[in-house]
Amino acid sequence: MGDRLSRMVGPPKSLFDLHRVEAQVRVSCRSCRASEVWELDALIAEVRKNGGSTDWRAAHHAVKCPQHCPAPRIDLVALPFGKQRARRQAHRHALVNLSLQILREAAHRSSREAVGTLEVRLALHVLRPFVKDQQLLTEFWNAATIEPQHPWTSCHLPYRWIAQRLIDVGAPVEEANRP
Repeated sequence: MGDRLSRMVGPPKSLFDLHRVEAQVRVSCRSCRASEVWELDALIAEVRKNGGSTDWRAAHHAVKCPQHCPAPRIDLVALPFGKQRARRQAHRHALVNLSLQILREAAHRSSREAVGTLEVRLALHVLRPFVKDQQLLTEFWNAATIEPQHPWTSCHLPYRWIAQRLIDVGAPVEEANRP
């Protein structure tokens, strides 16, 4: 644990104590040397999902290696006052998933009607920096604006390509938006 944190509030007893200093937590694997910074609430959810304790000394047992190595040896390091980065990640998460939700709903309607709306266009524009492949977004737009609509001209396939690309590049895609 960082010396900076222990001077400020003393050693934490649980992960919840880190809320006082708006901390993030660096998860490091000593086996493969992978490292990742987690937002505190996401780490608590991960520990609980894996059946672990939120006690500071025990939490590392319930966290998986960032690179999923076969023999992880996990260390947790508190990073006080790391909320700025966490907010950026939360905003990115919200942007990606809201845009995917709009595209998913449009894809469901696309076999019955043209879905080349302003909302779809904006969602595609928002996803541009995350997808990093303009062709995938263009394919969705072309399928969304085809007239007349037929069941075989829907946006389902372009949507799956976009969602899969986001998953492949490590974007935070919620379960409801997965292909």
